[in-house]
Amino acid sequence: MKITVKSLKGGSSIVEITEKTSILDVKKLVEKDIKIPASQQTLVLFGKTLQDDKCVEDYPKIKDGTKVYVAIKKPESLNAVLIKFLRKYYSDDQCKLIVDEFMRNFQSKVDSLSLDDLERIAKSEIGE
Repeated sequence: MKITVKSLKGGSSIVEITEKTSILDVKKLVEKDIKIPASQQTLVLFGKTLQDDKCVEDYPKIKDGTKVYVAIKKPESLNAVLIKFLRKYYSDDQCKLIVDEFMRNFQSKVDSLSLDDLERIAKSEIGE
């Protein structure tokens, strides 16, 4: 079956799926057309969020020609990711101290980069 996935910021994608296709796989198909990373997508059907670990068959309202909307999640900040990880091992106060020190050190290192350094990093990331 084919469904249309429309972005709230414009753009759409028609994807070919089966009932056994996972919602995460639908996001990956959409990522190719709309250029929104799957990790930042939230698929919405009739006001309900579709869960990544479920399949299309778990949502009986998804049929051939159905329109599903994709909302873009704001990526988590580095601070938030670090705190979430560190909370497994440290108290909240310790997490804050560690993250604050890490961010000061990180900012210092970034500030010390030259334009040549930034160009080298950019080239290595885009594969030149």
